[in-house]
Amino acid sequence: MVVRLASLIFFALIATAQAKPLFVDDSRIANLRQNKKFTQSILRKCDKELTFPTYAVADFAPMPHYTTLGANPDDDQAKGLTGDFRRAYRMALCFRLSRNMDYAHATQKVVIAWTSTMKQASNAQGRADINFNLAQLIVAASWVEGVNAWNGDAFKSWLKTIAAPLSLSTEPNNRGNWGNLQDISIAAFIDDETSLRQAAARWQALISSEVAEDGTMPQEICRSNSSNHCDGPDKGVNGIAYTHFALLPAFLGAEILQKQGIDLYKSKAAKALQNAFTKSADFTSNPEHFPFYDLNYGKLNKIDHCAYFALAQTHFANVDAKSAIASGTCKSDFWLIQNLF
Repeated sequence: MVVRLASLIFFALIATAQAKPLFVDDSRIANLRQNKKFTQSILRKCDKELTFPTYAVADFAPMPHYTTLGANPDDDQAKGLTGDFRRAYRMALCFRLSRNMDYAHATQKVVIAWTSTMKQASNAQGRADINFNLAQLIVAASWVEGVNAWNGDAFKSWLKTIAAPLSLSTEPNNRGNWGNLQDISIAAFIDDETSLRQAAARWQALISSEVAEDGTMPQEICRSNSSNHCDGPDKGVNGIAYTHFALLPAFLGAEILQKQGIDLYKSKAAKALQNAFTKSADFTSNPEHFPFYDLNYGKLNKIDHCAYFALAQTHFANVDAKSAIASGTCKSDFWLIQNLF
């Protein structure tokens, strides 16, 4: 009887946490649980990370990523935030897969550390990195809200007072897309219908403005590997990478909005999104088609950041994307999209 009561309490907590899923619902988690090889692998990784420290700082201000000479490696602050947020996401997924409360506690530990410690991001790179990573922490929190009697109220307050003002959603191109994803995630998690609809409108405006008639994203395909963003001797060397970097948050944002009852895949902007995905998949599977391929002697950076193809294909079937995934091209997958979708 005691065991049965404990089980009922546990599943009641799960139901509360997943009443309005942000990113994937219980059916996808259940399907993923059947993938024994993946489940065992990620649980082993989570076990190793259970006792890892957190790296929250009061002022998140990492050094600039780009200089006139090229890209800097991430400094300790940048690595700390990225590592913490991605680990929280893995831990939360491990909890959903295994029902082991230790993983939920580890997720909540990361959320609480940043909520109680970080008061500002005082430079441009800090603000950008928050936008690039925060949605993952919010999704993680949504998977463990209500578990271990954790209600997340302090986190929600932090999101509204500290994080939300850092949004880059008013900016164009990939930075705007990541800021928009941050806005969407915050609005969904705090259940703010007005902000959610405003973010949905901004999503449509961004996508409509970013994609050319031929499906390219002009302000992304030109990207170099220095602070001379769209020019210089290596113009376009990061062009496919930045196309991926712009489309990943667009698809994640649309997916989260769909879970909240706003289906942007049926909007006018969805056609531009599909065209951009089609072109991105073509460039990834056939990099010689990329306009800056010859200029860079066929050596283009981070073509493998295409895991979002697995999500995109659930809405827009594409042969090139299917080929890229099947061939193992899309190696970088910190959202674990190829497993979830």
